[in-house]
Amino acid sequence: MKRAYIETLGCAKNIVDSQRLAFVLKQSGVELTDVPQEADYIFINTCGFIEQSKLQSIEYILSFSKLKEEKGSKSPKIVVFGCLAERYKEDLLKEMPEIDYIFGVRDYLAALNLINGENGKKVLDTSKEYRDIIFAEKEYRRVVNKEYPFEYLKISEGCNHTCSFCAIPLIRGKQRSRTIQRLVDEAKFLADNGIKEIILVSQDTSSYGVDLYGKPKLVELLYELSKVEGIEWIRLHYLYPTEVTEDLIKAISDMEKVCKYYDIPLQHASDRILKLMKRGGNKKQYLEIIEKIRKYTPDAAIRTTFIVGFPGETLEEFRELKEFLKEAEFTWVGAFEYSHEEGTDAFRLEDNVSKISKAKRRVELLKFQQPITEKRLGNLVGKVKKMIIDEVLDEKNYIARTEYNSPEVDGAVHLVSSKKLKKGDFVDALVLKVIGYDLYARYS
Repeated sequence: MKRAYIETLGCAKNIVDSQRLAFVLKQSGVELTDVPQEADYIFINTCGFIEQSKLQSIEYILSFSKLKEEKGSKSPKIVVFGCLAERYKEDLLKEMPEIDYIFGVRDYLAALNLINGENGKKVLDTSKEYRDIIFAEKEYRRVVNKEYPFEYLKISEGCNHTCSFCAIPLIRGKQRSRTIQRLVDEAKFLADNGIKEIILVSQDTSSYGVDLYGKPKLVELLYELSKVEGIEWIRLHYLYPTEVTEDLIKAISDMEKVCKYYDIPLQHASDRILKLMKRGGNKKQYLEIIEKIRKYTPDAAIRTTFIVGFPGETLEEFRELKEFLKEAEFTWVGAFEYSHEEGTDAFRLEDNVSKISKAKRRVELLKFQQPITEKRLGNLVGKVKKMIIDEVLDEKNYIARTEYNSPEVDGAVHLVSSKKLKKGDFVDALVLKVIGYDLYARYS
């Protein structure tokens, strides 16, 4: 029996793609292994979004390629796929002879051809018709990670926005939504596999369904997913700011299973920079959206991300961004240094903010935000909040999350319990204090 190891880099959407590949491999009689030294094939799901992620992907390819030298004739085949592979297939094959096979973001089924019989072809692909059929009909089939009680549900692929800094439409194409019924089927599948929380992801979650139904159908999707037994929490990631409508805010407020958590990447607060970025909306509109969210759900957690060092960003505009943080009082903030990406509209601009300045601005922005986050989290102290158990440390200590914490990107809850708990349990625990980005709580 052949063995395969899968390494996943990048975002949550890549995690889903790797799980689908794992299912395809298992169906073909391939054994999955967590030990790359045991593998006949090493699959590397790459990220190609920004320079840092591209470099990380290349480092991983080179790292795994060292196994070829160590194992000689029994060396594993290196198979590279995902965003970096989609964007730079020919360049990677030319510059990295260590790569045995390569395919893009939608051709993971081509791995079947590889496993069933190598034919010397390095670039693996399948027909467009076959890819589209699989996308529509069978995409929910995946190997579920049961280490944690949450999973990601990819509701669409691609993006219709043309943000000047972003290469995603070049890599993933235009938006292609999956039907509500297929997503409900997948949610049931995840629930049957012990998953308690689903996190909806895509390049633009708020415009889900526009390509299929002629208008956004995210609210309708949430209502249908809320009916799935076994799923306790539904969380939304990647909402485009100008598409966070009052109807959506009302729906999130009204639906018990939907977490009162908004992930809305704003990217900047300077109207001039936002225009250069080709983003929808402006600072005034963004503040109005935040006000509307808190009108319906005062304790809602709002997470956003910003890009610092965009071409032409002045110190004054960076200070404007800091003042915006103070005014908006986000619960969570992430920051990225601008990456000058070929093929994007911003690539035509002069990348005139130095790397050192970008790094300093990122650190300064996050440092400025920390007391604001602590203040928002402090509003939870002394209150009893519903929490999900993510990890069991010992019989009394656990890592948990409230609905205001998304896994992997936000702080956690350090929970002490007099009762024995297990992963996936929900408890109503008393929040005792805040330290940094983490909450401390007690359940008895």
